[in-house]
Amino acid sequence: MNFDAPAIQRLKANEPKAVEAWYLHTFPALLLQAARFFSQRNEQLTAVHNAQLKALQNLAQFKPDTSMEAWLAVILRNELIDTYRRKQRWRILSFQNRYEATYEPDFDEQLDAPLELERAEALLAHLPQKTRFVFSLYAFEELKPREIAQELAMQIQTVRWHLKTAKQTLKKHLES
Repeated sequence: MNFDAPAIQRLKANEPKAVEAWYLHTFPALLLQAARFFSQRNEQLTAVHNAQLKALQNLAQFKPDTSMEAWLAVILRNELIDTYRRKQRWRILSFQNRYEATYEPDFDEQLDAPLELERAEALLAHLPQKTRFVFSLYAFEELKPREIAQELAMQIQTVRWHLKTAKQTLKKHLES
């Protein structure tokens, strides 16, 4: 679907057919992105729907000469982070005192072998929710550990511990 100026105007005018076409066009890619962060389908769907609603509400901020997909991906990423923060408010978890995080020099390297999407999702399902979320921000959104720590209001050592745990778990499951 081409998101040219007339299409954007129809979306801004809240024309049902334009909104439906936009929704159907953007939904699959956003759902795939959300699946990298949350394993439960209801969490994925909620995040995608919230992101799409925010996009429609803030359509005036969209610049027609930019990519609609990239704009939506940023909105969804922010929604995923907000969802994560809301969930964490209700939990009292502190891994900082229980585990010692050590940083490995080769840690920032990406996984060497490309994986099929289904295999990657199956591997990510083995990770605990918080570790999966941190690893997804690192691997898929290409954020640095310091950026992840700032976004999630965590200590950098905690982020590195989650990344190290994810790497070890994924390596174990890749070898088996």
